[in-house]
Amino acid sequence: MDFTMPSVEDLTGSQQESYTSVTSVATVVDEKCEEEGNVLSTHTVAEDGAVEVIDLFLPEKRYMFERLNGKIGRVHQSGATDHHRPKEESHHAVRIFDYSCIPPLDDETELPLKATQIDYNVEPNTKSHHTDMFEMTKVRQDQDPLPKLVVRRGLPFFLNFHFNEKFSSDTNELLLTFQFGQAAAVSKGSQITVSVNKGIKPHNWSAGFSKIEDSTVTVQILTPNDCIVGKCFLIVDTKKRDPNEEDKRCQSNGDHFTATVKHTTFLRYHHNEPIYILFNPWLKDDQVYVKDDKVRDECIVSDFGKLLVGNYKQVVAVPWRFAQFERNVLDCCLYMLDAVHLEHTARGNATVVVRNIASLINSCEDSGVLLADWSGHYKDGTAPTAWLGSVLILEEFWKKKGPVGYGQCWVFAALATTVCRCLGIPTRCVTNYSSAHDCDGTNTINYHWNIRGEPLDSMNTESIWSFHVWNEAYLTRLDIPDSMAGWQAFDPTPQIASDGIYCAGPCPVDSIRQGDVHLRFDTALLFSELNVNRFHWILRDDGSWRTILQKNIAGKAVLTHSPLNDESAPEESRDYVDLTDQYKCAEGTKEEKAMLLRANTWATNAGVFDKGDGDVRVTLDQNTEVVAGTSFDVLVQLQNRSRFNRTAKVTLTLLSTYYTGHRKYKVKSQTFDVVVCPLKREQVSMRVLGEDYAYYMSDCATFKICTMVRVAETDQLFVDCTDFCVLCPKLDIEISEFIQVGRSFDCTIKLNSQMPIDLTHCEWMIECLGVTPATKIVEKDLEPYAQVQLNFSLNPCRPGKTIFMVSFKSKQLMGVYGTREIEVTD
Repeated sequence: MDFTMPSVEDLTGSQQESYTSVTSVATVVDEKCEEEGNVLSTHTVAEDGAVEVIDLFLPEKRYMFERLNGKIGRVHQSGATDHHRPKEESHHAVRIFDYSCIPPLDDETELPLKATQIDYNVEPNTKSHHTDMFEMTKVRQDQDPLPKLVVRRGLPFFLNFHFNEKFSSDTNELLLTFQFGQAAAVSKGSQITVSVNKGIKPHNWSAGFSKIEDSTVTVQILTPNDCIVGKCFLIVDTKKRDPNEEDKRCQSNGDHFTATVKHTTFLRYHHNEPIYILFNPWLKDDQVYVKDDKVRDECIVSDFGKLLVGNYKQVVAVPWRFAQFERNVLDCCLYMLDAVHLEHTARGNATVVVRNIASLINSCEDSGVLLADWSGHYKDGTAPTAWLGSVLILEEFWKKKGPVGYGQCWVFAALATTVCRCLGIPTRCVTNYSSAHDCDGTNTINYHWNIRGEPLDSMNTESIWSFHVWNEAYLTRLDIPDSMAGWQAFDPTPQIASDGIYCAGPCPVDSIRQGDVHLRFDTALLFSELNVNRFHWILRDDGSWRTILQKNIAGKAVLTHSPLNDESAPEESRDYVDLTDQYKCAEGTKEEKAMLLRANTWATNAGVFDKGDGDVRVTLDQNTEVVAGTSFDVLVQLQNRSRFNRTAKVTLTLLSTYYTGHRKYKVKSQTFDVVVCPLKREQVSMRVLGEDYAYYMSDCATFKICTMVRVAETDQLFVDCTDFCVLCPKLDIEISEFIQVGRSFDCTIKLNSQMPIDLTHCEWMIECLGVTPATKIVEKDLEPYAQVQLNFSLNPCRPGKTIFMVSFKSKQLMGVYGTREIEVTD
């Protein structure tokens, strides 16, 4: 075997500084390369420093060669440990044979052209790839001045290569190698080498000459539509063939390989600036393609939205800045995938990526981002209601490389939206109102009472959350029927383990609606959150139980943020789009019955449970516009539909609860004896003062109204639990109308509190991208019914439209928000 390989000493000083010179028969492929550009060599050095291992790729075979003390020999690979490699790089044992001396380069040897510079053409490339909104692609004097190239897979992009001499495609050849990850390898699909030809080939890695002008060459590069998503580094090999050089014949007795090769010398250049490749929802052949421009703009391009909380009768919109295009966010997202050791070959599959993101967002796994906490105590972190966006969370995670405190479902979903949109996966937050959390897998919720109408908290381990926020990603999946393509629900909030990790989904929304709970992933879990019955168990004085069935108590509404803000819609519904019919069949229809039968949710036999029917109709009439701190009435209407008097005992109980349905404090309970005349109505009212509940409000200001009505004449028993929340005051923001980059402007924030108690441990959170980083301001304790005015000045650093966001929290009152859209001019 007679390969000519110049030693390092044979190169000139400049050549030694910038290039590796090797001899090959075709494409050079390295097992490992340094991340720095212009390195001397790309090889693995043994612990004794004497051996260089170089990978070469021959037609239909892959070999490794050694250079040892001026000799070269082929390496035979076997299954034992490679004693020539450091322990962490060990893969194979080696057997060396066929050594021959390496003749030095003579003075007449002509070296290939040398690449002196590579221009990534960031501005035109990012504009055509819909990535110019990434801050890292722009020049910012106060940050890294060198813009980064971010492209989307399946679309061509153009690079300019500058050489030390005039370039001709007839006498020169370019080979481009793209490496993903530190352990990139051809065998893993994470190292790809392409030869630059006359044109590109669709659906494949390919490169073609676009323009050759003297020593500058413009190359068009195309990635496949299933390309790995991530960060890759570029290696450039240049070679020049000598027409007078005789062919060399390689032979080996080791495996009887014979190949005819032509003597070729390569010069290798490592570019130290990465190329970021993302999913492409604009490309029809991509797995995440979205046809609807409005949906794509909302679920990829939009970096601001509203998260829907409250309850199905009182929808509350929480502002959130997703900030998927901010500097360092993309690097942070890719670091998250590295942290769970997701193979690069799997990163081209959006289904796998989404499922891993769902598990990465929560910190139940070792590498998770956000700690979950529903306790109401957040002294060593940030309260979930205080966050205004994803930036602060990701910055803290990026800085400490560890979990951040704290999050609840809407924060987990918002953070997952940021990561998915950043990587190019169309994603949105979805809120399920009255979301069942079934602890025993029976698709039923059991609620226990005593005969006096008081909930038995120690037995009520299953619950109906007032709301639960999860995500939808738009995907075409290869593991399910084509009819199930489209929106896939997934849930990053840690609830129960799925295949050993704390996440749920992605599963097709259509499969939830149709009751196809066998489809992957976790369809049965998400189905149960929307379709369960509640059984009320009432403990009699004699120790026996009476049971009442209450149907259709989950999935009261499924909503997502509306990108259109339709002025023709009712004001209370302008913030959302109703998705309920995409998740559930209409109640009482044959379609619903068939769906339930498919899901096998009939857990009991007919006639076992009392339906609670009777001739007295009970209706809760609750005011939904109660501001936190003000008094209100709990009203119950009794309608006697019989021709006889009915005597009813009505027990009303108001509980301060977490939005998960679990009790925090019993605020008030009252029992009434009421006689309802035939065919008449009566009203029962329980007055609740602000002082009764102000000290006991939970983070989301949620309450539960528990009602029990017993009719003496008929033994009719009615029980129900209804979610209710008081509304937090809105912050008023006053800002100068004319705002210009580099010129400070004044801001005023006003809070008008109706709370009848002191507010302690007060904090403001202010965030406005391009104007001010997220800032926390500690406020002194506020007196009852305080009217507060906060004044400050800001100096914007970049032009464009943005959202000014403010939140206020105290120990007694949380979830107070204000937003205002502003425009900064140059």
